Amino acid sequence: MAENILELRNITKTFGDFAAVDGVDFELRAGEIHAILGENGAGKSTLMNLIYGLYQPSGGRIYVTDREAWQRRLRAKSPRDAIANGIGMVHQHFMLIENLTVAENIALALGQLRSNPARNVPSNGDYKQWLGKFRFKKEDAIRITEELSERFGLIVDPTALVGSLSVGLKQRVEILKALAVDARILILDEPTAVLSPQEVEGFFTILRKLQADGRAIIFISHKMKEVLSISDRITVLRRGKKVYLGPTGELTARELAREMIGEEINDVERSVSNPHLENTPPDNVLQLSNLTVLGSRDEVAVSDVSMETCRGEIVGIAGVDGNGQRELAEAIMGLRHNASGTIGILGANPQGIKAVRRRGVGYIPEDRQTTGVIAAFSVTDNLLLNVTHLANLAQWNVLNQKRKRETAEQLISDYDIRPPLANIPASSLSGGNQQKIVLAREISLQPELLIAVNPTRGLDVNAAHYVHENLLAQRDKKKSVLLISTELDEVLLLSDRLYVMSRGKLIEATAQRNDIEALGLLMTGETHTEE
Repeated sequence: MAENILELRNITKTFGDFAAVDGVDFELRAGEIHAILGENGAGKSTLMNLIYGLYQPSGGRIYVTDREAWQRRLRAKSPRDAIANGIGMVHQHFMLIENLTVAENIALALGQLRSNPARNVPSNGDYKQWLGKFRFKKEDAIRITEELSERFGLIVDPTALVGSLSVGLKQRVEILKALAVDARILILDEPTAVLSPQEVEGFFTILRKLQADGRAIIFISHKMKEVLSISDRITVLRRGKKVYLGPTGELTARELAREMIGEEINDVERSVSNPHLENTPPDNVLQLSNLTVLGSRDEVAVSDVSMETCRGEIVGIAGVDGNGQRELAEAIMGLRHNASGTIGILGANPQGIKAVRRRGVGYIPEDRQTTGVIAAFSVTDNLLLNVTHLANLAQWNVLNQKRKRETAEQLISDYDIRPPLANIPASSLSGGNQQKIVLAREISLQPELLIAVNPTRGLDVNAAHYVHENLLAQRDKKKSVLLISTELDEVLLLSDRLYVMSRGKLIEATAQRNDIEALGLLMTGETHTEE
C-alpha cells in the first residue's frame, strides 16, 4: 500500500457558531485519485481551502510528506506556503488576473516560488529553469505556456486576455498554473464541468499519467459516473462531517447519493407529451432569424443561427464551452449590440435588456460571480435584484421591508440556500449556494421564456434534481425554456428538441439524441450535418 502523502487529523473550521468542517480525518495516498463528494455547503471547498492555506483551521492538524519521505506538520498560512510544499489547486472560483494574458498568468504562477527557490522540483519540461524567476520576457512566457499546453493537452491561446476567455478556457489556465509548478498534490474542484464526452476521456488520460508519475489528486465532482470511473477511493461529507470512506465501487451511485443527502432521491422523468411533439399548432415564444454575433475580439462567435422555441417545450443546446453559447444567450438578452439578424420574443423585437425583461424573460447566466450575483450584497438583496421582484414588493414606490424579508426567507427555504441567513453577504456562500440565489430569483418569477445557461454547474445531486424539476415545471405550465448546457446528460434528460453548437453554428441533433458518440463528434466539430 502506498504511503500517505497528506493527512488531516480532527480538522475543524468554524465561522462564528457555524461549523463548516467538523472533526474531519482524511488521508491522501501517493499516486491515488481520491474523490470527495457532498452537497453544496457540506464543507468540501472549506476543507480544500484549509489544505491550500486560504483558511486556517480552528482545530486539528495537517501533515504532509515531503520528497525525502519524512512527515512534518503543514503550516500553510497562505497559498504560497502550500505551493512551496507541492500543493496545487484549481478553484471552483478561478484565481486569475483577468486583465493579463494567459502567458502572464502562467508566469505569475511560476514566480510564486521565488520565496523558496531551493525547492527540489523535478520536471520533464524545459520550464523548470523559470521556477522562482522574478521577471519574464514576453516571448519566454508565451513559449512556456505553449510547452505546457502541448505537454498536457490543454490548448489555449497564450496571448489571449483572460477576461475575454470562456469559463471553460479559464479552467484550463487554472489547471496549467497548477501543473506549471509541478504540484505533487493536485486539488481539482469540478474540473470536467465544461468538457465534452471525448474531452473528458482525454482529460482522464492526463490524470492517469499524473497518477502514474506518483502525483496524488483530490477530485471534487458532482458527476457520479466520472467519480466512479476515475477515482480509487471516495470520501463523502455531509454538513461538515465525514460520513463515508471506502474504495470506489463499494457503493453504487444511488447509494453514494443517499450518503451525501441522508435520504433517497427519485429520478426526474420528462414526459414525452408536449404540444410541439404532438404536431399541434406551435405557439412560438422565441424566434431567431439569421442571427450573427461578434465576440469580444470582433470575431464571429455566432454564425447565421435560425431557430425558435415554443410554449410547453424545453429546447436544449449542447456543446463544448467556448463555441458561441455565451454570446448567443447574451445577444438574446439584449446584452450584446454587435449582432445582426432578428431576435423576436412573443411577437416583438425588444432592444436592450430592460425591454427584454419586460417581455417576461428570465436569465440564468453562465458565470454567477460576474453576472449572477453581486458578492458584496446580502443574500436578500441578491434574491430580489430584479425589477419585477422590486415592483411586487413596492408600495407607492417604497419597498415594504416586512414583505421583502418574508419573500427572501421563503426563497431561502424553497431553494435550500445554506447557511439559511438572509443578511450575510453572498460572497460568504459556496459557489453552489450562490447559484441557488440566481435560480431562486429567476425561476420564482415564472417567466414566459427562461434562458438557462449551465443552470446546475457546481450544484450537488440534490440541488440539480430540484433545478431539473423546476425547469420541467416551467414546461408543464406552457412556458418556454431554452437550456444551454455543457452537461450533455442534462440536455438529453430535459430537452424535447436538441441542438449542438459548434464553432458558432447551430446543428439540429434531435435525431442523434440516442447516439452519444455522434453527439460528441458534433460537439467537437469533427463532423457536421446539414442544418
